[in-house]
Amino acid sequence: MAGAMSGAGVTAIIQSSSVTTVLVVGFASAGVMTLAQAMSVIIGANLGTTVTAQIVALDVTRFASLMIVTGFVMTFLKKRPIVQQSGGALLGLGMVFLGMDLMSGAVSPLRDQPQVMELFQGAGGPLPGLAMGAVFTALVQSSSATIGIVIVLASQGLVDLESGLAIALGAVIGTCVTSQLASIGSGTEGRRVAAWHLLVNAGGALIWLPFLPFLADLAVWLSPSYPELEGTARLAAETPRQVANAFTVFALVNMLVLLPFIRPLSRVMERVVKPKSLDPFAKARHLNVMMLSTPAAALELTRAEIRRLGGKVVHMVQVGGEAAIAGDVAVLDRIEAMDDEVDAIRSAIVTYLAQLGQEEISLKQSVEIARLLAATDELEAIGDVVEMGLARIGQRMRTERIQMADSTQEVIRGLLADVITNLEAAVEAVAQADRKGVSALLDRADQVKQQRESAMTRQAFRLTGQGPGRAGAYAREVELISEIYRIHTLTKRLLRRQLASPVEFGNGSTGPGAGDASADPPAAAPVVDGDDLHLASPQDPEGADR
Repeated sequence: MAGAMSGAGVTAIIQSSSVTTVLVVGFASAGVMTLAQAMSVIIGANLGTTVTAQIVALDVTRFASLMIVTGFVMTFLKKRPIVQQSGGALLGLGMVFLGMDLMSGAVSPLRDQPQVMELFQGAGGPLPGLAMGAVFTALVQSSSATIGIVIVLASQGLVDLESGLAIALGAVIGTCVTSQLASIGSGTEGRRVAAWHLLVNAGGALIWLPFLPFLADLAVWLSPSYPELEGTARLAAETPRQVANAFTVFALVNMLVLLPFIRPLSRVMERVVKPKSLDPFAKARHLNVMMLSTPAAALELTRAEIRRLGGKVVHMVQVGGEAAIAGDVAVLDRIEAMDDEVDAIRSAIVTYLAQLGQEEISLKQSVEIARLLAATDELEAIGDVVEMGLARIGQRMRTERIQMADSTQEVIRGLLADVITNLEAAVEAVAQADRKGVSALLDRADQVKQQRESAMTRQAFRLTGQGPGRAGAYAREVELISEIYRIHTLTKRLLRRQLASPVEFGNGSTGPGAGDASADPPAAAPVVDGDDLHLASPQDPEGADR
């Protein structure tokens, strides 16, 4: 019920069920809404669009000019965005009423044209009227516009009430075209929502079609009557409210019948609409190409996906680090599959941001894209360190039958835990665009550096105390410490790149080439900490840059 009411409320405010359904398709595809929530919002949107019909049915055309002038003046108040946007809404509503008044005056003479009357009477049956309403609404992508025209035609006597209702029901079907188009670039959940929209609207209209006489009689009974008027005057006074009330009854009954069964119906939709096997964003949960035209929303979705990517990288570090310490080969063998998933998500994010860079975006948004790309690159690099560093060392230690002392394991686990804590905090700071948090994390980074130096010194003392026979174990343990610390270095570089200025990002340019998913990732900022000299190992002399 909450979802239905929110859908009705939003649609009543923006006066467009098409916009609501497109948003819901995007939110469901991005994982912001569950399928059941989205389905209930769709049902509510159908009820909310009847508010427009009720407004149109009111005799407010005499206020149209006043609304247009007032709204026009309000749009120039740029210092107050809320007033400016409200003025735009008032201006648009006034134009709707003015258009309805002009349309009513224009079609009034058509009552005296036999050819026009024959045309409407020929399409006056339920099925032709349904088809006419569906096709027209699909073309204009606005059921409110179609219903407004129906009200004008019915008030002028060009169509009777039942025929007008058939056209209105057709409009309910035609408006599904918008959601179907929106679902083309969305994920599986978005396609399920679009399919539900089509099923509810088309199924509801077809079920109600045989009961049009009953619906028309009910609308007449619910609507005010003006027996003192005659002819066209009576039609103009009574018909608009009858059409609007019938449309409201249709949407309200459908909502009340379907709402109790939303959850089981959502499971049915999950079985009917299967995931695409070749979904380009199959590994991404939050990205939706339909949001690219709204850069602010697209950036929020990207940050959510980076949080998810970061969570998987953190899990890789936890699992890979512990498996390397314990020599658990079975777990180490699974690291490659984990890294493949990280690479797939990273590829989806880069592709998404490359497409976003081709949109009309501000300098601030352009720099934000560059920062998010940098974060994605560093997280992917950390995943590579786990796969090619920690896992490789763990497998060698297992092959060479090297068993670390419990005290050594404790020291390395302590270093690993602090590195993971900083990495988790860095991911969250990026996901929240928290630059103050980024700065604070960089200030605390030296604590891990001290731990690493302490661990290296300890291992050197153990080597000198136990003799050269332990040289092989020492080499592997030092390598493991270096690889863990390399993750910390990459985490710091990730944080530094979030604080980079637009100049460092090439003035924030994300035009063609700069945002190309196939282009090389941005060059990493040079690492100037003195400790970075120790990151290169004999087996990997360029490890710090890798």
